[in-house]
Amino acid sequence: MLGIRRAGRRIADAVDLAYTRLSAPRRSVPAQRVLAVGIYKSPDQLVELVRALDNGLDTIDFRFGAMADSAPGLEQHTIATHMTAGKFQNANRLLEGVEEDYDWLLIVDDDVRIPPHFLSLMIEIASALDFSLSQPAQSRFSNANWQITRRRFLSLARETSFVEIGPVTLVRADAMKLLLPFPQDLRWGWGLDFHWAHVVKENGLRMGIIDAATVVHASRKVASTYSWDAAQAEGREYLATVGHLPPDVARGHGHTTHRRISSLSSR
Repeated sequence: MLGIRRAGRRIADAVDLAYTRLSAPRRSVPAQRVLAVGIYKSPDQLVELVRALDNGLDTIDFRFGAMADSAPGLEQHTIATHMTAGKFQNANRLLEGVEEDYDWLLIVDDDVRIPPHFLSLMIEIASALDFSLSQPAQSRFSNANWQITRRRFLSLARETSFVEIGPVTLVRADAMKLLLPFPQDLRWGWGLDFHWAHVVKENGLRMGIIDAATVVHASRKVASTYSWDAAQAEGREYLATVGHLPPDVARGHGHTTHRRISSLSSR
């Protein structure tokens, strides 16, 4: 039975890849300024991600932090080493002193693989659908924590009321003003995405999951490097102090599935 399921997933992936190539909108958004931040323990996939993000169109700057020494291939982008705090605590440190005005903030983990044309697809579709906060879907073989984040068949994107805190998150400039700085006392980040959902809704913005830019997040299982119970306890304490949407928003498929997306130039 497991073999049949895996075969079915592979067939669905192949169909979705062909569908995306035929149906994804061509890039019509002008060149954007993007800041990518992330903290790494294992650098190999992050080195590949940096190369893959260079699309020859957008200006992308990197500000990475290392949990140990700076890694070969990432030296010029690593601005802090031996970081010991949590993901978003460290992200706050990496964002200190940033003076440039960026159109987008891209938050990346160190154990994710992105598809070709990833950045252009994310920016084009997020712009066309007016997503201020978005994430790529996770592949059917990924270690996804929430079912809503998994790739949906024959979908380019879905408008949702939930965007997860990882492994990749794209934040538009208007949402950056609302969501930054990140909570300094939240080490593991659990519950933060439900607060994000509340903030986005309260400010009349939109969010979604972009299936056309599906990533693979399979090298480490969720919560494999920290205590699940401690993270959940911290998350419950945090949510008791802030506005948030209920966990139900992370279930299901989303509100609207977009199987075709008109480019901005045709709107």
